[in-house]
Amino acid sequence: MRHFVKFYIIKSQPSEKTIDFISFLYYNIRVNKNTFMEVFTMKLKVMTYNIAGGRDYSVEPWGHNHNPDACIDVIREIAPDICALNEVDYELPRSKCVKLAKYIGDKLGYYSAFAPAIAWAPGLYGNGFISRFPIVDAITIPVPDPEDKSEPVYYETRCILRATIDVGGRYIDVFVTHFGLAKTERANSIKLLLSFIKAAKNPVILMGDFNVQPDNPEMEPLMSAMQNTGDVLPAGTYSFPSHGGFLEKQRDGSYKPYPKLLIDYIMTTPEFTASEQTVHEVRASDHKPYSTVLNF
Repeated sequence: MRHFVKFYIIKSQPSEKTIDFISFLYYNIRVNKNTFMEVFTMKLKVMTYNIAGGRDYSVEPWGHNHNPDACIDVIREIAPDICALNEVDYELPRSKCVKLAKYIGDKLGYYSAFAPAIAWAPGLYGNGFISRFPIVDAITIPVPDPEDKSEPVYYETRCILRATIDVGGRYIDVFVTHFGLAKTERANSIKLLLSFIKAAKNPVILMGDFNVQPDNPEMEPLMSAMQNTGDVLPAGTYSFPSHGGFLEKQRDGSYKPYPKLLIDYIMTTPEFTASEQTVHEVRASDHKPYSTVLNF
């Protein structure tokens, strides 16, 4: 019995994004030698990265040097298929008034989306997303501010970016978020996220900086509803800070080194299995990027 594969000639010059997708299919389509049936195994390299507004921490620990190209170089080197971005500027003077998610996407040949959490004068600030695959739809989901703001931390309005991507005809819903520093802020985000995830009609990937560690009881509702890809990371792995030069101001006015925290997540619904989980040792941002390969 012979197995035939059709080849189609593309007469026009394919775009860079088309070439990326053809390469993705080439490496993900396998032929089962026993049945001569094509078996489609989709693999996605997925990454989450808090880019600190494009500030570069590789030179000195305070991030005064605005250089988004440093983060772009990191993303290019890791080469994810999709990447969540936190702390993304949009036409803010401090970042030279660029639309940062689009700037990064355009530089790398990715599609991009942005969800504003805060409106400043001028400019916006929120979450971003870049993808090798077409973004079918993208919406901003505002997270309500908590009524109780009694915790001694910085409060900031938050949002969730939901993007639907088309991976070879299969839709995936991607949620990108950045939880607050306060427990009440995080509770609002988790409650809202769960309502959208439970209503999703497609497989779900959730990514972002959650500002809380996996063993915190606040995470239990999400851990029960989703698979945490970082469960297999070795004890002591941390994604923040990216190096030891960060100092946290204490109430008495003194400074102490920041604690080492694992607070950047990639979570999925059961359609996915994860492998190659890696927290990358780079210093372009104050956070380290976290990536994994998802099979589905």
